[in-house]
Amino acid sequence: MISSASKTKTTKTTTTTTTMGNDDAIDEEKLVLCCALCCANLSTYPTADCLGCSGKIGLCCLNAEFCCKPGAPCLPCCCLGPACEFDGCSCVNLQAHCCCCVASAALPCNDEVPVAVSIMGLTLYPKCGCMVPMKEIMNR
Repeated sequence: MISSASKTKTTKTTTTTTTMGNDDAIDEEKLVLCCALCCANLSTYPTADCLGCSGKIGLCCLNAEFCCKPGAPCLPCCCLGPACEFDGCSCVNLQAHCCCCVASAALPCNDEVPVAVSIMGLTLYPKCGCMVPMKEIMNR
């Protein structure tokens, strides 16, 4: 009597959900660093999420935001809204996005705007490379 054993291959699928930093319209982990000096940088948004425009400016933990981007979190007053953030806030915070360009600055640097030095896509600090993704230099 010959018995045949059948093998069943089970694969486990893991779903990873990425949340945007401080629940804003920009997912900083998707950005590619172009130019940076200390706590200010200019990045490109190389995905289909780049459509639209958004911005956030803040002083201490008080922020004013605007957003005209599909799929972004809703703001209290149509596409405008005040926000108050108490976790990891900087004295001065700025982020502006239009199509595939994103400009960010913070003083002092924070999780969304890390210290970096980059010239025309060539990153010198904190990691050397060409067109380095922001997720590789962020403290997350």
